[in-house]
Amino acid sequence: KEILSIYPPTSPYKVYDQKVWWSDQWDAQDYAQEFDFSKPFFPQYQTLHKNVPRINLENRKNENSEYCNDSNDLKNCYLCFNTAECEDCLYCTTCAYSRDCMDNFWSMACELCYECTKVTESYHCFWCFNSSNLSDCYYCEECKGCRNCFGCVGLRQKEYCLYNEQLTREQYEEFSKNPKLDEEKFNELRLKTPHKNLEITQSEDCLGDYISNCKNCYWCFDIMGSEDCRYVWDAMTNTSYDCFNCGGDEGQGFCNYLYNSLAGYYSTNLKCCNKCAKSSDLSYCDYCTSCDSCFGCVGLHHKNYCILNKQYTKEQYQELLPRIIEHMEHTGEWCEFFPRDFSACGYNDSMAQYYFPLTKEQALAKGFNWSDYQKPALDDPSAIKCQKDGKLFRIIPKEKEFYEKHGLPMPTLCPDCRNHQRRQKQNPRQICSRKCDSCGLSIFSTCKPNRPEKIYCETCYLKSLS
Repeated sequence: KEILSIYPPTSPYKVYDQKVWWSDQWDAQDYAQEFDFSKPFFPQYQTLHKNVPRINLENRKNENSEYCNDSNDLKNCYLCFNTAECEDCLYCTTCAYSRDCMDNFWSMACELCYECTKVTESYHCFWCFNSSNLSDCYYCEECKGCRNCFGCVGLRQKEYCLYNEQLTREQYEEFSKNPKLDEEKFNELRLKTPHKNLEITQSEDCLGDYISNCKNCYWCFDIMGSEDCRYVWDAMTNTSYDCFNCGGDEGQGFCNYLYNSLAGYYSTNLKCCNKCAKSSDLSYCDYCTSCDSCFGCVGLHHKNYCILNKQYTKEQYQELLPRIIEHMEHTGEWCEFFPRDFSACGYNDSMAQYYFPLTKEQALAKGFNWSDYQKPALDDPSAIKCQKDGKLFRIIPKEKEFYEKHGLPMPTLCPDCRNHQRRQKQNPRQICSRKCDSCGLSIFSTCKPNRPEKIYCETCYLKSLS
């Protein structure tokens, strides 16, 4: 049947509908291979990787939310990704516990919010960034606990403020009858208002950005509740290194001891794995769930002691695995991540393109795959042409209803360009040395020294708030 998929029709992979992929209608062990000690490991693994069918989308316990991916517990959502526990949300990425929101990125526990990035526990907020506990706020940045504020930066527990100036309720309500952002005034406010060098809260011995409730984490970004980590992005894990988008929680099983892995959930001791969940003691595995003690496997569920998807006894596995590791040490493959051309998608279709954009020529020169697939043009007379990339996109009825209800203009950019624009609001995931613009202390920051904003160390920043 016709299905939705993250893989284009030109993909070399066999793709199964997610209901079939999780069912007993097929068995990934039918593609099992013998390990050949006369060959390097990666070419053998690549054969298995291309033979085992891949899942079209990853959605769990969703209702009326077919056009989503990497999501769970959604209801009436559309084009939401890496999102959970949401209802009536459109075009949201990395969001959770939210209702009636649209075009949000990395926002949690929000309701009736639009074009918000890094915003949590807020209600009826529009175009806000890096803020929490807001209500009825517009164009606010780095604000906490504020209500009825417009174009403000760095405020705490304020109400009826316009560009950081206190108004009476009557004055603010008069302005709200015909609100319009003065971009020049707002940008001037952003430049003269001090900004904290790094977003690190309730953490000890940490270096990175957007870190909360962590201890001893170095060069990490967007992590929470983690300890003893290095070079980890978008995660909640302990004692892990070189990982992206991994995690779990205390109630369902935390993630521990992950190395050089992507998207590992509720797992322990994963090495060089991708998309493995509820598993332990896996190395070089891809899309394996509820597995233990497996090596070089793809698409397995509830299996133990497998190598290249072939079943072994515990004794056979323990005898063969050290030989394979020794062989890989000899070939220089052990502890190295999968080669770049193993990626199941093109570089331009991956998250890497957001963080480290490359042209086709640059990507191919570095050994990455590239997708030339073009989606068929919309055959819809009501379609809108994106002002940035020229793609045609449509406004769905629920989206139009949201715009009309809140008096918002129709978008001129397609959903992809709007998403990319939101992501650009956060600083690059890089750390540089600079001096505090208040006391001159040497500090680390994600803002380069040539940036015009005032960047303060934590001590000076807290003083500026008092």
